[in-house]
Amino acid sequence: MSLTRNGSKMSRHGRFTNSQILDLKKNKIFPQSSKHSDSPTGIFMSSSKAPDYGQAHLLNNDALKNKIKEKRIQKSIDTEVLLNKLVTRVESKIAQSPFKKKMLAINPTIEIPSQLKPYSLTPQSRISTFQIQSPTSKPRSSSQNKRIEIYYLSKLQKAFDSNGSDYFSRIYREHFHQTYQGLNHRFFPQNNNDYNRSNKLTKKCQQQITLFFDLDETLVHCNENPSMPCDVILDINVSKNQIVKAGINIRPYAKELLKNLSKSFEIIIFTASHSCYAEKVCNFLDPEQSIISHRLYRDSCTLTNNSLYTKDLKIFCDNTNRPLSQVALIDNASYSYAWQLDNGIPIIPFYDNKEDKELLDLEKYLKNMIGTIDVREFNKSHLKLNLFIDQRGPYKVLENLFGKQQQPQ
Repeated sequence: MSLTRNGSKMSRHGRFTNSQILDLKKNKIFPQSSKHSDSPTGIFMSSSKAPDYGQAHLLNNDALKNKIKEKRIQKSIDTEVLLNKLVTRVESKIAQSPFKKKMLAINPTIEIPSQLKPYSLTPQSRISTFQIQSPTSKPRSSSQNKRIEIYYLSKLQKAFDSNGSDYFSRIYREHFHQTYQGLNHRFFPQNNNDYNRSNKLTKKCQQQITLFFDLDETLVHCNENPSMPCDVILDINVSKNQIVKAGINIRPYAKELLKNLSKSFEIIIFTASHSCYAEKVCNFLDPEQSIISHRLYRDSCTLTNNSLYTKDLKIFCDNTNRPLSQVALIDNASYSYAWQLDNGIPIIPFYDNKEDKELLDLEKYLKNMIGTIDVREFNKSHLKLNLFIDQRGPYKVLENLFGKQQQPQ
């Protein structure tokens, strides 16, 4: 075998001529007659220049370069074939799965090829046809620029930020202060026997979550004077010899709300009103008695030391058919659910305003609750009523809720 170096040819043994051997162990240079001339640990050094047998010299060999190039080409082909098989399997899975429908639902303009194309590693790969454009690639619409609406809290924040004088801004600010007072006031049952009360209601439907609805100022409003404009006038049998006419305002969308929710929830009316009055109102809201499962009146409430009628949910719930983790109480009065705070859902009071759309927002919130393992955790993460309990004052609560200080209004 011969190696070219500066145009001369040297045999494998001829290259020892005029060379010396460096013994690395002793760091000495010996003449060619040295006994170390055949040592495998030696490095051959020419008297003029040492021959270069490194990588640069090897790359001058055309045969070796061609062989390396062939291996690289073959490796590239093998990799491309492997990737093509992988993408083919993925595409076949996508074509047979609901993911294809989801992609078309997000963007109907997406083209999913029926025939598979050869895989390409270039930027114009067929994978690009599956890419869904980011929302940031297009100008944001006015609806996208709106902040996410959170039931009750979003309108509450808007009412304090704008300090508006419109009806609903004032109602929200007033209701916030009432809610704060109701949750920060300590009260307890007036009658010690109420601590051990129990009235386990039979469940008449298979719906998982039970909704307790307050009546007055939540679903309806009873006018003090029957001569005032109202939606309906009901005859109330106060006693055997006395009938009183009551003018009732029905909150917009109240009957539709109860009907729609009854398909997914168990509906129970829980009011502090007298049964003679509340019974007539419930019959008007549910004339066929197919929506409301139970009706609870003042005698089912708990009278507190400060003469408030509260609603203790644990009296009607147990771990068998109606656990507290699957119960919610919608009430405009916060003291009604103060003993089961995270089961409560606030709502501003209704009197007679026909522009009121709170029940529409409430329905969206409640339907998002369907399938929740624990209603209390759902309410706590969205409504944050636990932050309302703060003895430092209501504006400290607003600061904790919205992350900025609010001025007294």
